[in-house]
Parts: sequence; C-alpha cells; structure tokens
Amino acid sequence: MPNRLQKFIYNVSAAAPICITFAFVWYILKQTWIVPLVYVTVCLLLVVAFAVSFSYGTRHLAPIPIRTNDISPNDSWFVVYIFTYLLPFASMVVDDFELSICGSLAIIILSVAPFINSAIPNPFLFAKRYHFHQISGENGISGYVLLSKRILRKKQDLKLVNRISDFLLLDVEGR
Repeated sequence: MPNRLQKFIYNVSAAAPICITFAFVWYILKQTWIVPLVYVTVCLLLVVAFAVSFSYGTRHLAPIPIRTNDISPNDSWFVVYIFTYLLPFASMVVDDFELSICGSLAIIILSVAPFINSAIPNPFLFAKRYHFHQISGENGISGYVLLSKRILRKKQDLKLVNRISDFLLLDVEGR
C-alpha cells in the first residue's frame, strides 16, 4: 500500500463517516433525499476503494522485523474523532450552506492528502476490530502508528510488521 494512490485512498476514506453524518443531518433538517443520496454514494465508493486497497496492500507487503523502544495504546483517538469531526460537521447543514466554500475546502484537503506523512487512524479499521498503538523504534524514530488486532502490552510482543506507509505499520502476527 505504499504508493501514492493507496495512501490517498487511505487518508480520504477516513472522511467517509463525515459524508454519512452530513447526509443524515441534511435529510432530517431539509427532508430532501438527493443530496444525502450523493453523500451516501460517495461514502460507499470510499469504503469500497479503501477495502480493496487495504486488502491488496496487506496481501502484497513483505514482513520486516522491528525492534521498538515503546508501545502505547492509541485507541482513544476514536472518541476525539467523533467530537472534533462528526459533530461540528453535522451543524453545517443550515440554510446558509455555501457550496463554494465547502468545495474549496474539499479541494484543498484532497490536494494535501497524498503528501501527509503522519498516519491518520482510519475509522473503518476500528470497525474491523483493529487496535491502534503508538510506537517508537530503536532507530530513534517515533510517531509510528501500529495497527493490530492484538492488544500489545510489552514491546517484546511485537517482532514483525508490514509497512503500509511511511508512519503506518501493520502487525503481521495480529492480523
């Protein structure tokens, strides 16, 4: 998954829950179904693209050994995701909704997404029962996000990973 298209799909698909939230709130407040249908379709396309990309990437990555200095849980981001992304975005569905402003913001986000070095935890992986961990390597680099279906308690529990992107790793033993 290390190519730019897959990284782009991974980062942009993290916004799919925002599309669902927007569609739901729009339908409740405006009682129209065309705009929500468009957003639900976009969300479904993002989910399918992410599932195909992630599945392909995980099947074709070679495991690499890793030695870590520190492993800490990072699942709390999901609560922060709900409060910082979903709830404020839901309030945008009001009568003074400006499509040009939202479109401009979307273009800026889409143009920056392929070049983001940090690993954004993806909510779909949380739904697939992955846990997120912050790890620091013995090489002095910190800020890695590790995806694992195991709950890691000791740094010795982690031996092999797949590199999904620059700072996103997948636990080979805990898939």
